[in-house]
Amino acid sequence: MRNLLAMLAISASLTGCSYFHVHKMDIEQGNIITPDMVNRVHTGMTKSEVQDILGEPILANVFDPNRLDYVYTYRPGNSQPTEKYITFIFSHDRVSDIKGNLYSPFIR
Repeated sequence: MRNLLAMLAISASLTGCSYFHVHKMDIEQGNIITPDMVNRVHTGMTKSEVQDILGEPILANVFDPNRLDYVYTYRPGNSQPTEKYITFIFSHDRVSDIKGNLYSPFIR
């Protein structure tokens, strides 16, 4: 009986211990896009030229065929997730506008 109580006391004290963390996996989703890839895309390019550089977008906008959205999310196991995105707007089958937090027009 004494051993049982000792085992219960030890297990109860270990359950509240902050030294043992549950391992959570890092999760990456979407298109992995580097700044170098983004710098190669510019206005006036066709949709196929953009897709040759960046690949097929994960998100398909079925309501607007003149738009390509590339989204990348990274969720580290024990910290805050980050989201990066870039959107290409096409006019007459050419890139007319580039938006997103992956794009900086001042890098050029």
